[in-house]
Amino acid sequence: MNFAGRFIDLLGQQMYGGPVPSVAELIANAWDADAGKVEISIPENLTKEDAEIVVRDFGKGMSFEEINQCYLYIGYERRQRGERTPGGRLVMGRKGIGKLAGFGIAEDVIIRSVQDGCVVQFDLNYTELKSRESLQGYEFTPTVDEKTDESNGVTVTYKHLKAKQNINIEAFRRSMGRRFALETGKMQIIINGTELTHEDLGFEWRTPTDGWQEEDVPGFGKVSYWFGFLKNTVQDPELRGVSVFARNRIAQVTPFFFNLTGGINGQVGLEYLTGQIKSDELDASIDYIATDRQTVNWQFGNAPALEKWGQEKIKELCKDWKKRREEEKGKKFAHDYSELAPLINPLPEQERKDLREALGRIARIESISADDFMVIAHSVVSGVQRESVKKVIQRINAANDDAVDDLFQAIKEWDVISAVAVAEIVRGKIEIIRQFENHLNNRTPEKSAKGLPDMQDFIKEHPWLLGHEYEQLSSKDIYHERGVDSWIRDVLTETDKEYSAKNSDGKRFDLLCIKDRREIVILELMRPGVPADFDHATRLERYVTKVESAIDKRGTGDEFAKMMVTGKLIADNFTDDSSLKKVLARLRSTGITAVEWRTLFDQVEGRYKDYFEILKEKAPNDPRIKGLDDLDRVNI
Repeated sequence: MNFAGRFIDLLGQQMYGGPVPSVAELIANAWDADAGKVEISIPENLTKEDAEIVVRDFGKGMSFEEINQCYLYIGYERRQRGERTPGGRLVMGRKGIGKLAGFGIAEDVIIRSVQDGCVVQFDLNYTELKSRESLQGYEFTPTVDEKTDESNGVTVTYKHLKAKQNINIEAFRRSMGRRFALETGKMQIIINGTELTHEDLGFEWRTPTDGWQEEDVPGFGKVSYWFGFLKNTVQDPELRGVSVFARNRIAQVTPFFFNLTGGINGQVGLEYLTGQIKSDELDASIDYIATDRQTVNWQFGNAPALEKWGQEKIKELCKDWKKRREEEKGKKFAHDYSELAPLINPLPEQERKDLREALGRIARIESISADDFMVIAHSVVSGVQRESVKKVIQRINAANDDAVDDLFQAIKEWDVISAVAVAEIVRGKIEIIRQFENHLNNRTPEKSAKGLPDMQDFIKEHPWLLGHEYEQLSSKDIYHERGVDSWIRDVLTETDKEYSAKNSDGKRFDLLCIKDRREIVILELMRPGVPADFDHATRLERYVTKVESAIDKRGTGDEFAKMMVTGKLIADNFTDDSSLKKVLARLRSTGITAVEWRTLFDQVEGRYKDYFEILKEKAPNDPRIKGLDDLDRVNI
């Protein structure tokens, strides 16, 4: 081995702290060894005294000489012997320092290699190696060197782990999947007995629809890519934005958007965007990638050309995403707001055409809810003969698409009459928010006897309290207790008792929500102020599984067949129960989330406080705005 002992800290512990980068290096070694399979055993509890991580590949293995002269040679460049492995794979390893990765997370690293009937094993100790002034020319003595009938391959074991906290296995799996864009069938990656696969992320749309698209980037070279928008906002940082790969290894971690800083039509689409690009040019003769393989030097060589291409590609994608969303909302407007037809149809042809266009553009605004739209629409339709309203319609129809990108901008563009209409909405919403706070302070139960207030009824009537992604919903989109049974009978064919909403312990779903025609959300509520518990979390998981199973086994109409099923637990004090924290961490990877009542209140309070401030700026002296002085006194 050739290096000074102190470099273990500099290149091992500091660069490869944590199980993800450390194990990733071993997977890269397996790839370079032409392994058809690599098996990883990693416990969730890394802090246990006897916890260990074992990575076994089924490659060609290494002899005693190869381990000493190549593997344990710090800085040995594999590519000096050729750009491809004997099996034809592009070599991942380059800098020759990845073998120190284990010392980032373990005191002891055991390397056991089998090649052509011989097994050799080396036991490396962090403290011992670090204490040496120099390891120049030092050769390790194997602890095992004998004949064997084992299959070729290398097993690396990390023992006496340095971890200070446990890991989420599902998050670990996603990290491995994102770091290795391996061609299908080239190498299996098995984690705790389960093969790593590309998860169904729930795309709203993807380009290309599957596989990879190749493109020649001017001034740079060939790249392969795919981009997609999820049906819901991306919650996992590993999935948000674009990850960049070179030679099938991660080169730029997410979140990453090619260093865009603004000026994007449909910028909110970035919250839904995920994707990957591959370019071996980044890791060819000129090394663009930082040593830690976390970032690309985007100012180096031809990288600016790729960066510019990526920026334009994302701008184009977000613009297209926005257009698709607007078209979808326009179709929804035509379908759902037919109740306005008796008010619109009697109008003269041109007025009718202008009004429909204006209402359609308002309906497509991303942040405006169905309830809010109806209030504004009725206000505009009822006053369509007034010059002030006609002026509003003209402004809306003449505005650039970007000018009505969200509710705030729309308010700035509308006449004062629109501000008054919105003020009425905001006043009503603030009154509900005040009731919400009273329910939290009074610890209103999740379910009460008939006639008494409870949180289930309150949330059903006001689903927008759950967050901005629920703004489009009305009470008819949420099913309450026994109504869930009716929904299941209506939706699932051949339903029997097995698929009743009633659980084995006599409990029923609290609420079931059909969100944006894309997602079924099961809501489990606990009384405000009562600490969340393990039973409620696991019960919610059973509910989600039950509905998924029912849809899968019993079949549905086209409307529900492709819907994603998720869950949301609303309670308080999630940190009090260690078993609860563990199960919630696991459930997050399945789309089941948890939120505290007070967090919901703080979020919705902040949103409508912002609305109110904008209204005051719009028409601070208008008597109709000033006449709503009770709004200004609301303690929100």
